[in-house]
Amino acid sequence: MSNKVVQAISFACGIALAPALACAQDSTTTIKRDTEAAKALPEPSFQTREERLRSKPLDWNATIGKPTRKVMTAAEKRAQAQARPATAEGGKPDPRADEEARKLHPEEWKKIDEK
Repeated sequence: MSNKVVQAISFACGIALAPALACAQDSTTTIKRDTEAAKALPEPSFQTREERLRSKPLDWNATIGKPTRKVMTAAEKRAQAQARPATAEGGKPDPRADEEARKLHPEEWKKIDEK
């Protein structure tokens, strides 16, 4: 195989595995509803139109944080190197598709049945 083909396959495998690997490394802070930290937060009220109009939009820059590059572990690098591209088989057709099509488009089916 040419070097370009190998690079393209490696790139495609990396794209396919990146979300799974990122999820494994991702660390988030969660505040559960029944904890003291959650109880200390004020509950927003959006019951009336005025309260909804007074609400401030979410500041995306404050909530997303600063992105940092994750360093892949040896196991992740090995998994990416061994990964092979694949596709899933298609499913079975809907057994009631003809019945539904006959209900939705009776005129067209009359033409088909006449032939």
